[in-house]
Amino acid sequence: MSDTNNLNSRRNFVKTSAKTVAAGMVFSHMPIFSSANVLGQEKLKLGLVGCGGRGTGAAFQALTASKSVQLVAMGDVFQHEIDKSFQLASKDFIDQVDVPKERRFLGFDAFKEVIAVCDAVILATPPGFRPEHFEAAISAGKHVFMEKPLAVDASGYRKVIETGILAEQKKLNVVVGLQLRYEIGMNKMVERIHAGEIGEILSADVYYNVGKATVYPRKEGQTEVEYQLSNWHYFNWIWGGQLAGQTIHQIDVVNWIKQDYPVRASGMGGRAMLKGSDHGEIFDHHYVELEYADGTKMHVQCRQMDNCHVKQGFNIQGVKATADERLQFLDRQGKALWRHRSKDDPSSSQIEQDVFIGAVLSDRPYVNNTKYGAESTMAAIMGRMAIESGQIITLEEAKASELSIVPSEFSWDMKMPNAPLADGNYTVPKPGIRVL
Repeated sequence: MSDTNNLNSRRNFVKTSAKTVAAGMVFSHMPIFSSANVLGQEKLKLGLVGCGGRGTGAAFQALTASKSVQLVAMGDVFQHEIDKSFQLASKDFIDQVDVPKERRFLGFDAFKEVIAVCDAVILATPPGFRPEHFEAAISAGKHVFMEKPLAVDASGYRKVIETGILAEQKKLNVVVGLQLRYEIGMNKMVERIHAGEIGEILSADVYYNVGKATVYPRKEGQTEVEYQLSNWHYFNWIWGGQLAGQTIHQIDVVNWIKQDYPVRASGMGGRAMLKGSDHGEIFDHHYVELEYADGTKMHVQCRQMDNCHVKQGFNIQGVKATADERLQFLDRQGKALWRHRSKDDPSSSQIEQDVFIGAVLSDRPYVNNTKYGAESTMAAIMGRMAIESGQIITLEEAKASELSIVPSEFSWDMKMPNAPLADGNYTVPKPGIRVL
C-alpha cells in the first residue's frame, strides 16, 4: 500500500476501532494490521471447535475484531455446549453468524468437519485434544487461534512443534491464548526490563493460588468418558494439571522476560483437600523450582483449595529493583519507581483476536506464536513431571519422554488413561515412582 492509502486506511479503521489501533501501535514488535481488508471488504469464514465458555468468548472477540468475520461452523462433543454457544452468538452477532444445523457438528470427529468449511479456526477444547486438532487444521491450510496449554505430555509437545514449523512454511497465522503477551502494560513493563531498568534478573516468584474447580456430579446413564470430559480440570490427560492449565500464564511471562526457557525442574506437591471419587487424580497444591541455563530460578507455587488466600501474579527480583503483576517497579525500600496505569487499556484477550483476524485478512504481518506457546507448555509439563515423580527432571529428559497420557483414539467407549478403581476412586500419582 502507498503511504497515502495506508494513512487513509488507518484513519477509517480508527473510526470503527480506535482502542484496538491505539493498543496495536504502541509496540513496534507486536503484530499490527493496517489493511483495507479489515474494513469489511472481504469475508473470513471462521470455525469454532470447543464451544464452552473460553471458546465462545474467543469467538465473540474474533467477531468483534472485524465485521468481515463470519462464524460458519461449530463443533463440540456435547450438544448442550453447541446449543448454548450458538444461541449467544446469534443474539449478539446476528449479522455475522451463519451456522445452520448441518454445520453444527457433534462428536469426537467434529473438528474435522469444522476445519473443512472454514478459512480460520478457533481451537478451544481441553488441551489433551490440541495437538491432533492443530495438526489437522494446519495440514488443511487453515489459520489457527488456539488456547493454552498446547499439550499435556511430551509427545503432544513434539507434534505441536512440528506442526508450528509446517504453519510457518505455509505462512499460516497462529495465535496462542497466552494473552498477557498482548497486554499493553505488560509489553511496556517487559520492554523496560529488557532495557535494564531493574538490572540483571536474580530470581522470580510465581503464584496461582485459587479455589477448586466446579464438580459436575455423575448423571444416571453417563459413561466414564462423559463424566471425565465434564470434569476435565480433574484429569491430567485432558487438562495437564494446574501448572499447565492455569499457572502457565505467569510462567510464560517470566520466560518472556528472561528470553529463555527453564532447563531443569524439581518440586513437590500432593492432595490435601481433594479426595474421593469426585476429584479425579490431580494434585491440589504444587511447588516447583524451574532453573534456567544461567542459574536463575523461577519459584512457582499454585494450589486449588477453597477458603484459602487467593493470589495470582509474579515478582521479578532484579539487581536494582523488583517488578510485579501490578505493572510496577519498586526499589529495595518499597518505593515506586514506575507504574503503568491500565484503566483505559483495551482487553488483552480482544487485542490478541484483533491481531489474529487482522493478520489473516491483511496477510501482514505474519504471526506465529507456536514456539513460545509450546515451550512454556513444556516448562509446565516438566514441572508436573518433577512434582509427581519426586525427581529432578531435565528439559532434555522431559522432551524425550515416550510416556503418552492421552488415548491414541477417541471414542465414547475408549479405554480410559485412568479408570475408576473398584472403590470408585482414581489412581493418584505417587512421588518416588519415577515414570518418564
